[in-house]
Amino acid sequence: MKYVLHILFILNVCICNSQTAHDLYLSALAKDSVKDYTGALTDIDKALSTSQNNDSLHILHAKIEAESFNFKEAYAEINEVIKHSSNYFEAYLLRGIIKAKLGNYEGAVHDFTKSLKLNTSSSKAYYNRGLAHAYLDELKLCDKDFSKVIELDSTYTNAWFQRGYWRELSGDLQGSLTDLTKASKLNPNDKEIYLSLAITTYKLNHKEQACVLLNEAKAKGSSTAEELMNVMCK
Repeated sequence: MKYVLHILFILNVCICNSQTAHDLYLSALAKDSVKDYTGALTDIDKALSTSQNNDSLHILHAKIEAESFNFKEAYAEINEVIKHSSNYFEAYLLRGIIKAKLGNYEGAVHDFTKSLKLNTSSSKAYYNRGLAHAYLDELKLCDKDFSKVIELDSTYTNAWFQRGYWRELSGDLQGSLTDLTKASKLNPNDKEIYLSLAITTYKLNHKEQACVLLNEAKAKGSSTAEELMNVMCK
């Protein structure tokens, strides 16, 4: 038994030691997907120790740093990637996301646009540029980008939701109702979608239906819905 355990220990050490940079990259991706950022960073650091010039590793490393709210480190690293490899659309996309997180929406729009020049079918780049336009109060451009996302992927729930949300704010209530209804069908468990749908419905003078939707949002855990019910559903 001791002999078997000894062999297993040796095999385990060998397997660990034989992990390639690609193996570690895949492991980091898996850990990142379940928000194990510490484990993901450990794997990426190991991979970078053997493959320093791998841009894909640096991009993933910067992405995880950003998800860990280490924006300064992430920004510096992604800048280095862009400095010597200016044709990585993922790098501009990530830098745009980081700029948006830091409140630099104009800079974010610039990077998302650069990313889209390198990959014209990136729904994620259009979506994030749409958000940046919205925060800059450029609602027509925002609407255009979310519409492009939906054209590329009609199941992109957040694009329907965001377009509906900003259409309501711009006064296009019927368009908002259509978009938010679609979003609620794609994700029937999202309390924020139901909350926005209730507000649009109320503004269209369908008070009874709005209260039903607010009750749905409340049941899904929205405290705001409960507050609104006290005002809108008396």
